[in-house]
Amino acid sequence: MKTKAIKIGLVLLVLGISMAACKKDEKTPVNTFKYNQKEAEIGTALGFTYGQGAVSDVQWFAMQFLEKTLTVNYVNNYPDSISGIGDALQLTFLTNKLTEIPAGEYVISSSGSDYTAFTIDGDFSGLIIGYDATSGEDPSLIEISGGKVTVTKNADEYEFTFNLTTNINTTITGYYKGKPVIYSSKIKKSVSSQNWFPKAAF
Repeated sequence: MKTKAIKIGLVLLVLGISMAACKKDEKTPVNTFKYNQKEAEIGTALGFTYGQGAVSDVQWFAMQFLEKTLTVNYVNNYPDSISGIGDALQLTFLTNKLTEIPAGEYVISSSGSDYTAFTIDGDFSGLIIGYDATSGEDPSLIEISGGKVTVTKNADEYEFTFNLTTNINTTITGYYKGKPVIYSSKIKKSVSSQNWFPKAAF
């Protein structure tokens, strides 16, 4: 009886070690977006709310996911300029909430389609390549033509999972988990001309 108990104990010990090893191998997803074999690590995520547009009960949120090589500079606790060189992903979410992006699946809306909640405005979304605040030149922009973004939310913490296609038949995939701050776009910044993504890009 004692031998049987020892054998059972050893089996449970081995199972416990195996399960612990499996859990250790399960890596926590990294905040990145990937395209054309490049994986850009996200350093900053922030958003701007533009309020209700032409369609009632539909709110616009422009979320920007910046590569860690880009630095956001703040004036009076408001994002004022960007320095550095890197890439950025902008996604403009259409929601039915005034102050948040509700959990759900958001599909890319085609150009000219009706604006509805739980979609992403493809005309004002894209992947900015090689933004350089000091160059004075507009960066390259890859348009997003299809796909979806899955959003989950727990209090003020968001998870975004990207599965997108572009107008040049490539894909953009990625993941972000964190607590991005969403600002009002109506707050005036320190100067009229500043280093930010050019409006002409979207």
